[in-house]
Amino acid sequence: ELPHQVPTLFKGLLKHFIFLTAGLKSKSSAELELKVNKLQQEIKDFHEKLIPALTKVLALYKQGDTCQINREFIKSCKKLLQKCSFKSLMDVSELCSVAYWLYIYGHKELALEICELTHGVDFAYEYSWPGFPELYGLEIRIAREILGEERKGNIPPNLVGYYLSKGVRKKLRYPQILREEITAAHNEGLLRVELIYALYDMIGKGETGLYTELNRNWTKIEETICMYIDYLKLE
Repeated sequence: ELPHQVPTLFKGLLKHFIFLTAGLKSKSSAELELKVNKLQQEIKDFHEKLIPALTKVLALYKQGDTCQINREFIKSCKKLLQKCSFKSLMDVSELCSVAYWLYIYGHKELALEICELTHGVDFAYEYSWPGFPELYGLEIRIAREILGEERKGNIPPNLVGYYLSKGVRKKLRYPQILREEITAAHNEGLLRVELIYALYDMIGKGETGLYTELNRNWTKIEETICMYIDYLKLE
């Protein structure tokens, strides 16, 4: 009788396996849906927190404060008012640009407000574009300048790992970080971009105090930061 029982037994086991597999798939799909919904809500909450700060920036422009706010900068603010996902490289890069231009134009409180809104955001650190790491460095600088606070100790541990990664450290050598040769070779249009990217490195990463070579040469770096900011303000 055994040969006749085997197919029946196999069918029963197969049905049981299919039942278990369907249950696991259903559970997995439900967990994935929860994660997606949670992420979408976090992105929405982050954007809603940004809106008041961005609205303040646009208010400066509407008041005719054009000597302190340029039009390209305003375009970025308007884009971010419509959408800003901390999972989007483009959005985060634009947000970083907004914060740095606010700092350059002397609106340090607003720049700090934007930097502080990034606290607790779960974002990826493998950035090829400027992003949250550069905002942390800017926060450290502004908090020291206008509040007298030292925030180097507030850097999240996993972000410290990013700052000290081989790829990042390789780019942050002195005097290369000043970009003096590059800025001298570029025309007027590209010069603005190079100066901003130099500030991203000197402020965004240099202000962390994590790089011995930069710390040793900070007097020259600080002079260069101020010089680049003065030039960009007069643009």
